[in-house]
Amino acid sequence: MGRIAALRCPQCGWEAVTDDTFACGACGAVLEAHMDLGHLTRSDVRVIRTSADKSLWRWFDFFPVKNRGSVVSLGEGYTPLTRCRRLGAHLGMERLYVKNDTLLPSGSLKDRSNSVGISRAVELGFDTAAVPSTGNAAASVAAYAAAAGMRSVVMVPAGTDAAKVTQARACGATVLMVDADLDGMGAFYRAAVKEFGWYDCLSTNPYRNEGKKSYAFELFDQLDEHVPHWIIHPTAGGAGLVATWKGYQELHGLGWAHRFPRLVAAQSAAAAPIAAALESGSATVEPVTAGATVAESIQVGNPHALGLRALRAVRASGGTGVALSDEEILAAQGLLARMAGIFAEPAAATSLAAAIRLRGEGVIGADDLVVCNVTGHGLKQVASVDMSADAVEPIRPDLDVLKERLKATGNEGQP
Repeated sequence: MGRIAALRCPQCGWEAVTDDTFACGACGAVLEAHMDLGHLTRSDVRVIRTSADKSLWRWFDFFPVKNRGSVVSLGEGYTPLTRCRRLGAHLGMERLYVKNDTLLPSGSLKDRSNSVGISRAVELGFDTAAVPSTGNAAASVAAYAAAAGMRSVVMVPAGTDAAKVTQARACGATVLMVDADLDGMGAFYRAAVKEFGWYDCLSTNPYRNEGKKSYAFELFDQLDEHVPHWIIHPTAGGAGLVATWKGYQELHGLGWAHRFPRLVAAQSAAAAPIAAALESGSATVEPVTAGATVAESIQVGNPHALGLRALRAVRASGGTGVALSDEEILAAQGLLARMAGIFAEPAAATSLAAAIRLRGEGVIGADDLVVCNVTGHGLKQVASVDMSADAVEPIRPDLDVLKERLKATGNEGQP
C-alpha cells in the first residue's frame, strides 16, 4: 500500500494531525504529502518496471493513496516519449524527446493530478469535487469525478465561451458562470468549498499535487534509468516543476537515479513571474497582472500556492526560466505539428519554444538529452491555427484546378 508518512509544511515544518487538512495551521502554506518509501529496495525497481500495469499506478507506492481498491484510473500515464529526429536535426538537438501528454484521457496533463487527487478523495469520503477552470482542469476533474461516481462542480467567469467547458458538461459537471472577475470568483469559490464541504481540486490540495511526480517515474523508466540533461515544462502555477523535482528526489534518495535533471520553467511573456524571478535572482515570486496571450492554459500571473516552491526547485536543479512571446510559441506549435506530427495547444508548445530559445543561446548543447513536456492537445484550442478562407474553399474535381491549388499552397513537390 501507499504509506503516507505525514502531511507537512515545507515552509515551517508544521504537521497536520488529520488527513483532510490541506493548509499549514501555522503559516498557511500548502502542505506537502511525504511518503514512507523505506520498505522499497533495489529489487523493487525491476518489479515496477516489468509490471503489466500500463498507467502511472505502476508506481503505486509513491503516491498518497492507501489502498489500491480506491484508485480511480482512466489509463492515464505512460504517454509516448518520442525521439523527434527530424525536428531535432532541424533545431540542432540530436537527442530531442517529446513527452506527449496530448494523448492522456481528457487531453491534458491535468489527468495525472486528478487520478491521484480523486482517488484520495474516494478514501476520504468526499462526494463532490470542485474546481474553478475554463479548460483543462475542468474537463479532467469532471472526467475523474464521473469515473469515481462523484458529483463535480466547475466555476467559470461570466462570459466564458461555452465551448471551453464542453468536456466538463459532457461528463456531468455542474458548470456555474459567476458574475465576477477572476479574483472575485476565486474568493467565492473558496467560500463555497468551505460552506458545502466540496473536495478542492486546485494546487492547494497536497494530494493532487503528487500526481505529476509521475513525470519523473515514467521518464526514468522510458529512458532505461537514464536521466535527461534538461526537462522543459510549460509553467503556470508551478505544480509540474515542483512534483517532477520531488519525484527525482525520491528516486535519488532510494539510490535508483544517480543524478538530477535541470528543470526549465517555460512561460508566456504575458504571465511570467517565475521566469522573471529566476532571471533577476529574486528570492520570491512577485505576482504580475497576466496579459493577453495565445497560451491561455498557462495565463497565471500569481502562482501563490506553489510558485515559490517551483522557483526553488528550478534553482536547486541548476535550471532556468524562459519568457516566450506569442510569436515564438505559435512558431513552435507549427514546427511540432509539421515536423513531428504532434498537434499541441499553444501553451503546451511553450516547452519546445523554450528549447529553441535555449539552444540558440548555447545554453542547451547539441548532444544534450532534452525532454519537452507537451501538456495539452491542440484540439483544446483550434482557433490558434490560422485557417485561411482559401484553405477550405471547395475545388472542382478537375486536375488542372488541383494543380493550381497545389501551386498556390506551395505543395507541388515533395514534402
